[in-house]
Amino acid sequence: MSATVATAPVSATMQHRARIYQCVLGFNMTLHLVIGLACMFAYDFVTHMFGLPGPVPPGWENGWGATLILVTALYVPGLLDPLGTKAPNIIGVGGRVWMATVWFVVGGGFFWFGVFDLTFAIIIGSLYALIFKARD
Repeated sequence: MSATVATAPVSATMQHRARIYQCVLGFNMTLHLVIGLACMFAYDFVTHMFGLPGPVPPGWENGWGATLILVTALYVPGLLDPLGTKAPNIIGVGGRVWMATVWFVVGGGFFWFGVFDLTFAIIIGSLYALIFKARD
């Protein structure tokens, strides 16, 4: 048995859709990086902008910002190779839906975080599905 894996041919349409997906996902990841850095270094700005209470205990925003940056970094393989590295992309869409649900349940100023995550889950999930629809 051969060690090589047969792969389906990649059409020009799939490549074009993958490039669009990469641009949108890269934009979302850049926003996550900016939000994460803001939470780490300008947390008062973030709490006031979204009408959130001050951090109790102090430091939760810093930790959340750092965690957001770490999670965003885990998407890099899916960004670089969306056709060959499917798991980070699929998990990323599901994770955005999960976080949107959490933010909506928590409510208050976190509502806007939910809108952000759900919007990008829909956009990124739809674009990712379109890549593979081009194979049909």
